[in-house]
Amino acid sequence: MIKTTYKALVEKSGKFWIISVPTIRSMHTQALSEDTIDFMTRDAISLLLEVEPSSFDLEFEFI
Repeated sequence: MIKTTYKALVEKSGKFWIISVPTIRSMHTQALSEDTIDFMTRDAISLLLEVEPSSFDLEFEFI
């Protein structure tokens, strides 16, 4: 099975990391540490699309 890969844009803003996925409408989230970016992004996408967090891959671009 081929997984969809979503490209997430990540930007530091103060003490937060702001994350968006341009290909998913209204997909924005934030993380307090760089270590939680993957988890927070997966959680937001899985809730919006109603899919399992492990059902897709992520690619991050730090801007």
